[in-house]
Amino acid sequence: MSISMNIWHWTAAICILAMWTFLFKENPIFRIAEHVFVGGTAGHAIGMAVGNIYRYGWNPLVHNQQLLLFVPIILGVLLYSRFIPKIAWLSRWPVAFLVGVGTGQSIYASLRTQVINQSLGAMVPLSGDTVGVTINALIGIVGLLAVLSYFLFSIPQSGALEKFSRAGRWIMMVTFGVSFGNVVSGRISVLLGELTRILGDWLGML
Repeated sequence: MSISMNIWHWTAAICILAMWTFLFKENPIFRIAEHVFVGGTAGHAIGMAVGNIYRYGWNPLVHNQQLLLFVPIILGVLLYSRFIPKIAWLSRWPVAFLVGVGTGQSIYASLRTQVINQSLGAMVPLSGDTVGVTINALIGIVGLLAVLSYFLFSIPQSGALEKFSRAGRWIMMVTFGVSFGNVVSGRISVLLGELTRILGDWLGML
């Protein structure tokens, strides 16, 4: 056992242990660590934002004469007009621009990932190079149709359709269970990483 003399190992270990004190109850040690974390995150975000403005806004505008960058700079300055009551209405323009662009990007991303890509992923040839590929494709197609049949509300589900849709419900339950298991395993990986940092980097027990 060899305790590290690195100040950053001590800082990381103390912060981790301070956060873990919340497992017992709310306490001042946890609140201090929480405030340090939130403050550090906010400071890092501000530093990154200022750096991005300098690299991608000021430098290209001054050195490369990219005059179109005046538009986002002016919109960014107009955001602060909210603090001046007489011209506070000017802040609505950059907010409207941000909301419009954000909405457009989110709609495209949602359609691309949740509709188009998944539809393309389901359109696979049933005959593959090997038997395993063919079986995998058949399972995917049957599972897709079973899940879709579960959401058929326009016709009564009875007989074979009822059994088929019930299989779709089981497939969804298995999928949700796998997703939850992945989340739990990810959290356990984070926990193991923190234990490695404490027991290995700090205390030298590993």
